[in-house]
Amino acid sequence: MRTRLILILLMLLPFFTNAQSNMQRQMQVNNAMFRQQNQMFLQQQQQQRDMSRMLTNIQTTEDKLANEERKLKKSQTKLLEIETDLKSKKGELANLENNSKDNNSDLQKDIEKSKKQIAKSEEKLSKTNGKIELSSKKIQDFQKKIETSKAEKEELAQKHEEEKRLKREEKERKEKEKN
Repeated sequence: MRTRLILILLMLLPFFTNAQSNMQRQMQVNNAMFRQQNQMFLQQQQQQRDMSRMLTNIQTTEDKLANEERKLKKSQTKLLEIETDLKSKKGELANLENNSKDNNSDLQKDIEKSKKQIAKSEEKLSKTNGKIELSSKKIQDFQKKIETSKAEKEELAQKHEEEKRLKREEKERKEKEKN
């Protein structure tokens, strides 16, 4: 009886080991699938973060662009004011010089004062022109940055859609293999 029991156990031993190895293989396959699903989920999250970062970047740059355009308009209006002021001061100087046929010291002082004011206005004019040029350059830079960011966002969206399509195809292929 003992020998029969030992014989039966020896005969069943390969079945048990085979069943155990099948379970291990099945667990490995399940673990691999779980790992792959996790990886896909993490990729999707990363892509979503990248997309939101891109959108935030674009919005921030558009806000900066709007602010810079406001500064440019303000500088342009200031430039017009300075130019009109400068023209009026030059007109006053011309009147003073025409009226200064007499060497009146008060008129000479007024002429010198007017010349100084004109020089200050011309300095303000050049500073404002510099600000306008700087703002124009910044606006161009922001516009380029927005364009490149939008292009990158589009590329990322296309890449994301392509990955989704590939994952769907792979999933469908696996389902067909199972059936």
